[in-house]
Amino acid sequence: MTLTGLALRNAFLRNKTRSLLTLAAAVTAVFAFVLLRSLLSAWYASSDASAADRVVTRNAVSLINPLPLSYRERIASIPGVTEVTFSNWFGGYYKERNNFFANFAVEPRSALKVFDLRFTQGSPQDFIADRNSCLVGRELAKRFGWKLGDTVPLISEIYPGDWRFRIAGIVYGQDDETIANNLFFQWARLNEGLPASRKDTVGLFTVKIANPNDSTRVIHDIDAMFANSDNETHSETEKAFRLNFVQGSSAFLSALEIVSLAILVIMALIVANTLAMGLRERIPEVGTMRAIGFLPRQVRFLSIAEGALLGLIGGAAGVLVAPPGLSFMHKLLTFFGFGFPLPLRPALVVVTVLAATAIGAAASLVPAWQAGRIEVVNALRRQE
Repeated sequence: MTLTGLALRNAFLRNKTRSLLTLAAAVTAVFAFVLLRSLLSAWYASSDASAADRVVTRNAVSLINPLPLSYRERIASIPGVTEVTFSNWFGGYYKERNNFFANFAVEPRSALKVFDLRFTQGSPQDFIADRNSCLVGRELAKRFGWKLGDTVPLISEIYPGDWRFRIAGIVYGQDDETIANNLFFQWARLNEGLPASRKDTVGLFTVKIANPNDSTRVIHDIDAMFANSDNETHSETEKAFRLNFVQGSSAFLSALEIVSLAILVIMALIVANTLAMGLRERIPEVGTMRAIGFLPRQVRFLSIAEGALLGLIGGAAGVLVAPPGLSFMHKLLTFFGFGFPLPLRPALVVVTVLAATAIGAAASLVPAWQAGRIEVVNALRRQE
């Protein structure tokens, strides 16, 4: 039997009950780690998917203060700007409040260009031609079982009224996963139902620029253009704009970061305790191995290999149970109105398994060092 085979036998076959409990604890820790890291990745996904060639302009006072629609043409005249679109946050939900998702009133022609929407069903022409139509993200369509041509009623506490939209297209974003969970309808449909004091105002402008390296200059030119006006602007890159929402939850995100690291420490302590208990039980066996010619480094390798195997198998098993767990969590979050995707990313799988293996090996360093220091005579005298 090889040293690796002996390590595998010691880790899982010598005391099966303890091994199974240790493995279950490791799997639970790994799954919790994957879940927390997936939540963090999903939270940052929107900012990570931001385009480098887009700038967002809003009212300098706050996001809820609108800007005049007339700003659009003036922004479009700035050198380097290739397209300007605008939108309003609608804040609607479908039938019940827990059926909440992101929905926006947009200018159809420019929005299709600026956000590079891709169609799985329907056509841009149909959406442009019918102001009572809408586009829905493909994940949103799956969530509610919507089909092309269905009518979607929305209820908004910001804009009360009878809002019904025919689905003219099912879309997704080439590089932006969040679009698959959004709904877009025509800004003109919203504008016509507003009181005179709110007509021809927009929530924000999204500006596409020819060269991302010019974003700093364009941002400065936009804000300088409207300085000292009744509606001053605040412009920033799309990534910075989206990160503002993430930073609003910084305490929550920091807590997730700390807990995910604490889980790894707990896993290391569990593995180290199991290995230490196993070593105490096998002291006479270690003495016998040393007596028949095993070197201290071989005994240490055996202990480290046990820890690494525990970590590897626990990490692999934890990753295997992660997809159904993430699917359940996605459904739970969707029920409460947070419909962002929770995919198991390949990079996270690799990092998790490698980290679990490394933690198992690291946790075994102290027991391994003790195993290599055992004196042969004292070990042989020791009774189990």
